[in-house]
Amino acid sequence: MTALPPRSSPSLSLRILLLGAFSAAFWLVRPFADALLIASVVALLAWPLHARILRVPRMRDALATALTVLLLTVVAVGPAGGLVWLASRELVTLAMQLTGALDAGGLDGWVRSADQTALGEWVIDRAGGADAFAATLSAAVRDASMNVAASVGQLVPGLVGVTARVIVKFAIFYLALATLLHRGTELGAWVTRMSPLPPSQTARLFDVFSGLARNVVLAAVVTACVQGVVAGIGYRLAGVDRPILFALLTGVLSFVPLVGTLVGWGPVALLLFLNGRGGAALFVVAWSLALTGTVDNLIKPLIVRGNSHMPTLLVFLGVFGGLAWFGLTGVFAGPMIMAFLLTLLTFYDESTAAVAPVGEA
Repeated sequence: MTALPPRSSPSLSLRILLLGAFSAAFWLVRPFADALLIASVVALLAWPLHARILRVPRMRDALATALTVLLLTVVAVGPAGGLVWLASRELVTLAMQLTGALDAGGLDGWVRSADQTALGEWVIDRAGGADAFAATLSAAVRDASMNVAASVGQLVPGLVGVTARVIVKFAIFYLALATLLHRGTELGAWVTRMSPLPPSQTARLFDVFSGLARNVVLAAVVTACVQGVVAGIGYRLAGVDRPILFALLTGVLSFVPLVGTLVGWGPVALLLFLNGRGGAALFVVAWSLALTGTVDNLIKPLIVRGNSHMPTLLVFLGVFGGLAWFGLTGVFAGPMIMAFLLTLLTFYDESTAAVAPVGEA
């Protein structure tokens, strides 16, 4: 059998051109990097389902891709959209309740009722008395209303622009997901060919990334459920009306980094305070700061770590460093960057350990 000729090494000029082209392409797609990254993670998670659909007799690749995307939309995107809609509706209802609490009897009447509670009396005394507090609060409400009215005209174009960007990102997400599923095998083979690493090490990198993707998604879901349960216990102890519904709202909002649970329990505490239940409001604030808002810092890194050998410190740095640099997508990107570094260090350590000095025969 005739041996295949060795592959020639690309010239320096071609490497420079490739580097420039990759840099330009990265700059071009950077505004949509979050949609592409999430599509890549979803494709990794959905690949076993897609492979099973492909094994159906007479199933074509295009039809299998369409069925996989449809199932993902029905199973994941649909319920997630419903929960977001429910959270938005409850936030609107809560805002109306807050407005009603302020309007009932006027601000002066509310100040007089708040003065009957220990916490309200303490706040009013620090403000210089009931009359001074009512005047300050009335001026603040009036200024806030004027600012909101003046900003509406400026916000409308911005909201239109945000809506357009969201639509474009959703379109890119679905196109990227369909492409990755439809041509996933070809892309995997191409990456293996182009990788400077041996095929076995490239396969190990794929395993590391897919495992981390599963753990990150699992961590987000489990953390949201735990935070919702913890918040619900606090709401029940504080005597909040509809604690289960508000717990669900807090769990859904926990997907928003850093301030997610605050959007859930903050209005609840404010509503309790406006209704003259200062002690319950203080309890909700303390419970949420001590437990609801911090439990994710303990659970999420442990689940992301999974059964890998990544140190817990690096997991913390990956999750929260990714959030600081990349926003929401940093939850995925940060741990993957750390895992990529550790895997390459493992490969380097294995390659140096394999080279032993030649001893005498």
